[in-house]
Amino acid sequence: MNEEKLAIRGFRFSAVAAGVKQPGTTRLDLGLIVSDVPATAAGVTTTNLVAAAPVQITRKRLERGLCQAILINSGNANAYTGEAGMQAASDLTREVAQSLALDPDLVLPMSTGVIGNPLPVDRMRDRIPDLIAGLDAGAASEVARAMMTTDTRPKTVFLEGTLSTGPFKMLGIAKGSGMIAPDMATMLAVILTDVRVERSVLQESLVAAVERTFNRITIDGDTSTNDTLVVLAGGEPSAAALSGSDSDTTAFAALLNEACSDLARQLVLDGEGATKLVEIHVRGAVDEASAVKVAKTIAESPLVKTAFHGGDPNWGRIIAAAGRAGVPFNPEIIELSIGHALVVKDGSLVPGDWEPAAARVMKGREFSIFLDLKSGPAEACFLTTDFSAEYVAINADYRS
Repeated sequence: MNEEKLAIRGFRFSAVAAGVKQPGTTRLDLGLIVSDVPATAAGVTTTNLVAAAPVQITRKRLERGLCQAILINSGNANAYTGEAGMQAASDLTREVAQSLALDPDLVLPMSTGVIGNPLPVDRMRDRIPDLIAGLDAGAASEVARAMMTTDTRPKTVFLEGTLSTGPFKMLGIAKGSGMIAPDMATMLAVILTDVRVERSVLQESLVAAVERTFNRITIDGDTSTNDTLVVLAGGEPSAAALSGSDSDTTAFAALLNEACSDLARQLVLDGEGATKLVEIHVRGAVDEASAVKVAKTIAESPLVKTAFHGGDPNWGRIIAAAGRAGVPFNPEIIELSIGHALVVKDGSLVPGDWEPAAARVMKGREFSIFLDLKSGPAEACFLTTDFSAEYVAINADYRS
């Protein structure tokens, strides 16, 4: 991504080092996104019952359908911190609102990091003046870096589309590397667009996009307490409105889906300790929900994921995972391929020496698994990673 392109009309960005996880560090860990005017806002958040304080506040404030600023920190999830955590998030967003002369309910908090630790409010508050002074239209990439925890690189996307009223742009930033299994990934994301969109259309388009992108990836099967994705539309007074035409709505929804798909794929590529990105394609299911269930079960199987890491075409693990997904199918008619290498046909291992071809496929950085249940017309795809020793090492020492 060319960082010179990471600018979009009506929005400014800033990031500073606040020592959120450890005092005295120089790593960017506190970011701010500000819209020139109250922007139309829509969002989706974690389904985890242990929802972090910033998630609870964001849900409530998004009910208005408007947002003008987002305060983001890494290094501390502010999750399972009780009333003190709610107060900390409220105090910090109020401080930002007062400094920018905004309604506090127009400022959303986002946090990611270690669960259960009190948010270091004083250290963060002290950096808010510098955060606001540094606001710049070209600093989106700095906010993307400030969001990172175990990520090895920032995730950004910049896209352009065309409506009947003219061209429009979309800029997205995200973080996530582990604790990824969205039902809505530990994932934070913000997508901005310079066209004004009605809140109902924005929310509907976002939910549809998330279902086929962020909700179709998994790294380790864990759904975070903090998963949040917010979309802001129309950040300047002169922003053109999305027309009511079906073609414009379709064009906008398609670009939003592309932005979500791109960011979701970047999350999987940067999975903790991951050396492989694997697409699990399930075809021939009775309905899409069944295809999703089978694909997800395969994608999250530790035995399957360790075989991926070792480049071992252990087809039995894949079929066994499918069989425990809770979806009825006839094992005697299924078909399985590893990349272009056909392994199982009509429920039986194919004759001949298929294994070298399958092993070559699995040596690649990216490859696909195809399972045809031959039970119906529906299909689905899940993105996943391998499990490596590095994944274990990262998560064994995560709090230190």
